[in-house]
Amino acid sequence: LKKRGTMKNNGKRFESNFKNSVPKEILYYRFKDGTGWAGGETRFQCSNICDCLLYDGDFLILAELKNHKGKSLPLTAIRENQIKEMTDKAKHKGVVPLLIVNFEDLGECYFLTIQHLNEFISKGERKSIPVEYFKTHGHPIPTEKKKVNYKYDLSVLFNMF
Repeated sequence: LKKRGTMKNNGKRFESNFKNSVPKEILYYRFKDGTGWAGGETRFQCSNICDCLLYDGDFLILAELKNHKGKSLPLTAIRENQIKEMTDKAKHKGVVPLLIVNFEDLGECYFLTIQHLNEFISKGERKSIPVEYFKTHGHPIPTEKKKVNYKYDLSVLFNMF
């Protein structure tokens, strides 16, 4: 049973904490997702480019958010259409597609550009991205643990570009 005031899904908690960490002057938009019904019988799943976008007036960040236990993120956690579409959008001036991963067990959060994600995939050496790759090729997002939730210093996202 879900206790009052707690969130059952840690991924949804991460997304909520992330959203609550966005400064007021930054535009935040979360794409709608979920499964639905069309024509009363056909089930469909939305396949958005990413989870959300952030815009500071100069840069548009396309962010795919992942919360993961363990020390590596399986590549199967990211859909092929997301990689393809974010790679395509990275060609536009001011558009920065990012994979943002919260390693729950480690209490560490990193972002990785789509270019670095594609570089990792192209090597074809592993089926999951180790946290070491994020530490070497990505950037940490400063994290502050509250009682239950986290606060993320997202200024690092915009100060890098």
